[in-house]
Amino acid sequence: MKAPARKPDRGDLRAAFERDFRRQARREPGHRLFWRSIGVLGSVGWPIAILTAGGALLGHALDVRWNTGVRYALILVTAGAITGSWIAWRSVGGRS
Repeated sequence: MKAPARKPDRGDLRAAFERDFRRQARREPGHRLFWRSIGVLGSVGWPIAILTAGGALLGHALDVRWNTGVRYALILVTAGAITGSWIAWRSVGGRS
């Protein structure tokens, strides 16, 4: 037969709460965490946006020069987005 489930001991709960509260108190203040998060968002978004827009501008210039429609613009927008995404992935700690 199965043994009846034991109720958690109240002392363990209090000790766990106190331990977690002390850990939370040791963390850095909340406003720094907010600005760090904003910084991470900026470091992720800008490489993608800049390289994609740069690819579009360069591709458009090449298309106008050689009268190729939108061929180079599409190729370089795709290459810029892929490269920017790879850089953003690396900046947030992705492996490669």
